[in-house]
Amino acid sequence: MKKEVGKVRPSQFITTFGPGSIVDLPDFSVIMGGINKWEDYTTLKYSFDIEEDRLKRKLRINKIKSIPVTTDSKGIGTLPAYRFPEFHVCPNCRRLGSGGNVFTEIEGVLYCQNRHLEGKPSCEKIKTHPVRFLTACKNGHIDDFPWGFYVHNKGNKYDPSKCRLYLEDSGTSGSLKDLIVTCTTCEVKKSMNDAFNEKALPKCSGRRPWLGAHNRDEEACEADRKVLMRGASNLYFPIIESSIVIPYNSDDPFEDLVSKEIDFDNEELLNDFNEFKTAVKYNKNLKHYDPEKLWISAQKLLNGDSSEEDLLFPEWEMIQSGSSPIDARDFELEIQETPQKFSGLLSKLVRVKRLKEVMVLKGFTRIQPVPDATMRLSGEQASDTENNQMKIAHIADTNLDWLPGVESFGEGVFISLNETVLKKWESENSPLDSELKNAHINQFKERNVPEEGIPPFPGIRYVLLHTLSHALMRELCLHSGYSSSALKERIYSNPEKGMAGILVYTATVDSEGSLGGLVELGKTHNFESILARALSAAKYCSGDPLCAEKHSFENLQDINGAACHSCLLMPETSCEKSNRYLDRSTLVSTVANLNREFFRNHE
Repeated sequence: MKKEVGKVRPSQFITTFGPGSIVDLPDFSVIMGGINKWEDYTTLKYSFDIEEDRLKRKLRINKIKSIPVTTDSKGIGTLPAYRFPEFHVCPNCRRLGSGGNVFTEIEGVLYCQNRHLEGKPSCEKIKTHPVRFLTACKNGHIDDFPWGFYVHNKGNKYDPSKCRLYLEDSGTSGSLKDLIVTCTTCEVKKSMNDAFNEKALPKCSGRRPWLGAHNRDEEACEADRKVLMRGASNLYFPIIESSIVIPYNSDDPFEDLVSKEIDFDNEELLNDFNEFKTAVKYNKNLKHYDPEKLWISAQKLLNGDSSEEDLLFPEWEMIQSGSSPIDARDFELEIQETPQKFSGLLSKLVRVKRLKEVMVLKGFTRIQPVPDATMRLSGEQASDTENNQMKIAHIADTNLDWLPGVESFGEGVFISLNETVLKKWESENSPLDSELKNAHINQFKERNVPEEGIPPFPGIRYVLLHTLSHALMRELCLHSGYSSSALKERIYSNPEKGMAGILVYTATVDSEGSLGGLVELGKTHNFESILARALSAAKYCSGDPLCAEKHSFENLQDINGAACHSCLLMPETSCEKSNRYLDRSTLVSTVANLNREFFRNHE
């Protein structure tokens, strides 16, 4: 079925509907295909290369390919997708079957023409719909619910060619026990109430339908299956790496060249200098340079010694400088005087008049996100496979030297805190830091993450900066003309490197530029009022005193103190930590009067 069945925006492909995700359509649902199939569908001719060397070096890839966009009048879709789940059910007779084996396919839509109904009129071209239940495992595999096995697992053998399956719904209570799987051939039936017991199902099949209609792992997966609803939120967790594109030059003049021309997946090439020399000799872009110098650059990149490995620090340095590099088309800064009212607490105020953000999809998980999936902007490394918790599912069945990405353009406002005052505040509130760290550890233990797999606690500095960022975003969206979901944050927090800043920005894929409302608020006289309003609003919450008194972190699961939907929480797309690590009491004095606020007498 090679035709257009639906549309997704480029940003949706990266964040929501990437390879392995399920998209519900009016007549059926599909699973988005892997990027290895793009060449088969001539998709790559609609794509272009996105230039962001820092991100390519960190991900060890040679190219970032844009999401293909086409206005092809023939209506041929540019992104592959496969019908999934394969099992459909007839809303009239409740017949259950997989695709064209049971139902009639007409122009891609499955119809039921069941004439084996006793005492009832037969189905006359009734449109079927996909079943609600799927199975998935922690390793990213996904499959249809094993209907035949499930109803026959007490000794009766399931024969797909003879057994007639039905999914009856009594509809008396709306619970799972009202759904009855029946085989009229073998005269057996079973309630779906038992389906969520893992022992009632076979082990995972290892199936990866997003890589092809019948693609299976070479080795069987021994993980337990879990039953999920087709639209469940834990069915797909994309793993994204992002960066702000800055005109940053490496101290190593060969670093860019080597990262583009050398295949870092070739272990023999990078472990044998003679092999490396031979490759350089026959490479038209490298043969004019000294192989030894190129070898040193390659080893630095291979061993992670490059300064580009940390995506945030170069951005921090560049934005802190407040000066726009010459000929930087997509990066423009304008430093402002810090507001007089906050002169002792803020060290820098910078209007980011133009910026470009690049987001790259690395893979995904199911059931649970990896420990650092919501910490992607912090540069922390995943530890999932090392601790056998889950595997990152690949979006291609072969090793490709590229990943899909999207670039977006926008504007922002940057502030940094006074490092001397901040260190003093951190020292005074070390007990709070310990409480938050324990809550951080407990959160991952509750998710059965081994202690060695728990990512580092970002620190009380991060909690302060993150809370300030949310307070500012809520106030900025009231005056900038942008909705709260359009704003995003980037937190620069690292005591060792002296990083303590916030970039609140907006970026859109489909326009080069922005409305200008956000960067206008970065002017000194405007921002002074914005920050004062944000701090004043953070003092009180409609959920007080209950919200403000959440200052004992022993039993908290979300690592939040005084923070709720009424005062600090933002849309998930705006927050880099999934609305965690927030506490109003670190900013200003609340009704709980805990005496640990950073902004004293400045509200």
